[in-house]
Formats: sequence, structure tokens, C-alpha cells
Amino acid sequence: MKLIFLDRATLQYKDNAFISPEYEITLDMVLIQRSTFKVNKTNINTMIGDIVVLQSELFSYIGILESIELTDDQTTIIKSLDFREIFNLEIPVSSVSGDLAQYLYDLIITYFKINSDEKQNLTYLSIEKEASANGSLSFETDKIESMSKIFELISKGYGISFRTGVSFLRGRISNIIFKIVHVNQGMVMKSNFSSILNVETNDSTSQLINKVIFYPRTDNVLFSAVKTYYLLTTGEITEDGTSDNRYASVMSKSFIYTDNDYETLETKARSEMISSKLDHNISFNLDMNNKVFIPFTNLHLGDYISFIHNQKSYDSIVTGMKFKNSMNYVQITLGEYRVKLTEKIQLLSKNTGSSVSNITITNADLDGGEF
Repeated sequence: MKLIFLDRATLQYKDNAFISPEYEITLDMVLIQRSTFKVNKTNINTMIGDIVVLQSELFSYIGILESIELTDDQTTIIKSLDFREIFNLEIPVSSVSGDLAQYLYDLIITYFKINSDEKQNLTYLSIEKEASANGSLSFETDKIESMSKIFELISKGYGISFRTGVSFLRGRISNIIFKIVHVNQGMVMKSNFSSILNVETNDSTSQLINKVIFYPRTDNVLFSAVKTYYLLTTGEITEDGTSDNRYASVMSKSFIYTDNDYETLETKARSEMISSKLDHNISFNLDMNNKVFIPFTNLHLGDYISFIHNQKSYDSIVTGMKFKNSMNYVQITLGEYRVKLTEKIQLLSKNTGSSVSNITITNADLDGGEF
């Protein structure tokens, strides 16, 4: 396999290099992760920020060149970020209701196709909308938010995911395709399936938050009611404390709200409780030769999974995939909790001060078959 280096502004071909058996391709929805390649070439005609593409039989890895390091043995270490990091752009946001997939499409067009700053526009970027999702996002007034965070919210809350690929013209890469698609739902995986190996589970030390209470500030003028929201076992959010689908054991969290906060209380409760529900980390190796769970075919980042291990069931999301030195096995990660200390710090930093909106996971009908 070889890396192809393309100009960031025009996607024009610049160079290529064959990769050695030492490589690591990391795709992660939760944290910024780097992929690393060792190539048997020096003096590569490229620069930081260029596009790198690794074409394999399984999928096309598309990254943004982050660093180039020459080694003592006349090889080069290439490090890159997933192409989706190009959307890690801070923008002003306002509350929206309607087709959120169309909202994402319009955001990308506005900031990367018809932007007033021509250097920010990517003429080679093709956006394809293959999904619709009616819903709403509520933000505080005069809010700046990362576009990547908006992608994440809509992905988790409304069954929307994103896939990238390349198209060719006369044998050369001519476009990068960014697709807005529905996630796969209803897939059930059992850890004793023969192609699943080395299962590790880690639950956060925090208990699942299934009740959020908002108390009014004493100086509120317009709103003075105590608002309470509950997470149900079906994944829904309700104010009905008598629901039969409430969790048996209550774990609550409380906040003070202002008059200006009132309209966003339900969406803040959703964010708090759904994030808590995904506060676990499950990792396992998956044999790529299996015929049931096939990454990039019927198993993608963002897909909803019910994972059964040691008689415990986790309603989760595929948040990571990693290949290391081989395409024979892929390491799958479920959930948003991260085990490494450096990743915990990054995750804590990412979530500090976040005041984002309406996310809910609708996974009541997990009937995709058990393996």
C-alpha cells in the first residue's frame, strides 16, 4: 500500500510513498487521534496541511498531514489527522428546528464552498446528503461552537453519520466525497462470537445519571418552577416521574438556571444524561475475515450497537476503529469513556464548559439479529 500526497488547496497530485509494515490507522469520533505511517522514502514533495490518502481494498483513509519526521534509518514517519478534523471550525450558532441533515449540509456549503474567504473553500469537496432527520438544537444566545461538535450532537441524537471517500478521474483522485447518511441501528453483538477477540470492558467510576433537576435562581423574574427530567430505559427523556420505564436506581444531578436558560433546560438535560449513558469503554479485536460484521460495509463509526458481554448488555455506539500493522484485524471501540490518562485529560478538556443541546439516542428496537 502507498500514501498519496495531494495539495490541500487544489487536490493536485504531489508525491507518493510506499508504507512499511509499521503503521497505525486510528478513526475516532470522541477525541482527536493521529494515524502514523512509516514510509521508505525521504525528501517527499509535500507540506504540513496537505491531504494524504491511503487506498486499500477495504476503504480509503483520508487524512490531513500533521507532521513529517526523518529517522536515522533513512525512512520517514508521517503523522496525520482524520480528514473530518477539517470541520473543527468554530462558528456562531443559533437554535434550529427542522431537517438537521439539511442543516449540516448547508453549514458545510456556507463555510467550505461559498465562503467569503476563498482560501477556506474546498472546490474539490463534494457533499452528498443521503439522510433526513427532523429535530431541534438549542443553543444559548450569542454562542460560538465547533462545527465538529454540532456534527457529534446530531450524530448521537438523530441517527446521522458521516462517511468520506474519494472519486477518480482518468486514474487520479479528483474529489473528496463527504456523505451525510443514516447510521445503522438494531445490530446486536455477543462477545462470544468466534470472530470477536480480546474483549475489554471499562465502566466509568460515575454512575449513570438518569435524573436531572433544575432549580430557579432566587432573582429570576419570569420562571420560578423546579424542572425535573428523567432518562428512561428506552433512551427517551420525560418529565413524567411515574413512567414504568424509569431506572430502578436513581442517580440525579442538580443545576441552577436563570430566566435566559429556561428554553434550553430539556436539551441540557438530554446532553447530561445521554453522555452519562455512554460513559463506558468496550474494546475488542474483530477478525476482518468474518462474514457477519464487516467494517465499512455494515459496520461504521456512529452505528448503534447492543453489545452483550458476561450477561450484561450495553446500548452503545461505535466510536473508534484502529488498524495496527495489519488489515487482518480491526480494534473496535464502543462508548465515550477513554482509558488512557492522556485521553481522559483530553476528554475532560473537551467537555469543560460545554453547554450544548438536544441529543437523544433512539435505540428501543434492537432487533438486528444476535451473533
